[in-house]
Amino acid sequence: VRFPELFRKMALEGAEIICMPAEWPKPRQEHWRTLLRARAMENQHFIVATNCCGIQSKLDFFGMSLLLSARGDVLAEGGETEAELIATFDYQEMVEYRAQINCYEDRRPEVYGELL
Repeated sequence: VRFPELFRKMALEGAEIICMPAEWPKPRQEHWRTLLRARAMENQHFIVATNCCGIQSKLDFFGMSLLLSARGDVLAEGGETEAELIATFDYQEMVEYRAQINCYEDRRPEVYGELL
């Protein structure tokens, strides 16, 4: 999540849904939520992000798995315990959003070279 280049690379290669299993321990819940929403918004793709919950190897994990729309809206969110999340990803809504705000149209990779 902290490497936006990875998400951008996948988006440029045509990814429309990113599935991301993770092991984020407490107390980084707000970073988790904020960064994932930013990745969804800036790349305009759906995100399925799962995080561990409970105590494992002396680390306390906060859970909070997320299903995000291409706009970064939270479609479903888990709590601090295991949960099954269900949401509908509206493909047409994503297509329309991308047409409305084309975040790739004004890219100038020649200016920033290796960054993508």
